[in-house]
Amino acid sequence: MEDCNAAFFDIMTPQRVCHLGTYMYWLAYTMANLPPSITISLVPRVALFARFTEGLADQIEHIKAAKELSEGRTIFHEIIRSDIPESEKQTRRLTDEAMVLVVAGSETTASTLAAIMYHLLADRGLLDRLKVELEAAMPDPKQLPVASRLDGLPFLNAVIQEAIRLYPGATHRQDRTCPDEDLFYESPDGREYVISKGTAVGMTAPIINRHPDLYERPNDFLPDRYIKTPELKKYNMSFSKGGRQCIGINLAYQELQTLTAGIFRRYSLYDPGKGEQDGPTLELFETNREDISMDADYVTPAPYEGSHGLRLRIRP
Repeated sequence: MEDCNAAFFDIMTPQRVCHLGTYMYWLAYTMANLPPSITISLVPRVALFARFTEGLADQIEHIKAAKELSEGRTIFHEIIRSDIPESEKQTRRLTDEAMVLVVAGSETTASTLAAIMYHLLADRGLLDRLKVELEAAMPDPKQLPVASRLDGLPFLNAVIQEAIRLYPGATHRQDRTCPDEDLFYESPDGREYVISKGTAVGMTAPIINRHPDLYERPNDFLPDRYIKTPELKKYNMSFSKGGRQCIGINLAYQELQTLTAGIFRRYSLYDPGKGEQDGPTLELFETNREDISMDADYVTPAPYEGSHGLRLRIRP
């Protein structure tokens, strides 16, 4: 059977070079400014990625060349319509922004959704609880409720919150630098520190999100922790914090709510002890927790080498 995701993984795999670029900025700058033919000769698998980037640039040029820009079509229609400086509207700049939007808005959410699906299909008790909640909120499995209704489903959102904690979409250390002034910090025990201006301070989401001082049994998937102690959400670093927090945080939550609710309202876990199932079913196929867990940090998480990731049997 043809792998429908092959092209996606072929595009995303060269991104693993980005890990080196986070330490050697000159490498990232050099690779970004080399002619595509040279980059492809150095890293052959980057060919599809380079063509993908060229396609984004072509779309930006098409939008810029249009005589009339219809309002609200894409983010880039709005940017080009705006009164920001022309230097901010250069094709190269907008292509870079488009790449960030595509990468940050696809693989990150997809990896967290894969974790949600694994844990629900590996634990019938969790899935049964979720389905009871979804059946009450969605009498018609083909009719999704409004976003505010999904926001109010406690167990659905506890499952999502726990998946985001254990499986953040961005796993690399997140640096922050204050270039203009020293920062003063007082620790909970009263000690004072001065962080000199220009000093990079970094925090790593997978470490903070599994800190045993914050979470009981930090490596276990326990959605109920957020129902019993809702304030735990404030410690989640998966989207970073402050002014540089992920701009797509609300979109990511809504995507995960919509997809999780839509899939599991319609599909049940396959029961091998039953002959005829009650409806469409899903079943894990040759997948264990290691296949959806981070074994390496390539800015985004990656499982162990050779893993096929999440695989399912779908019975409609």
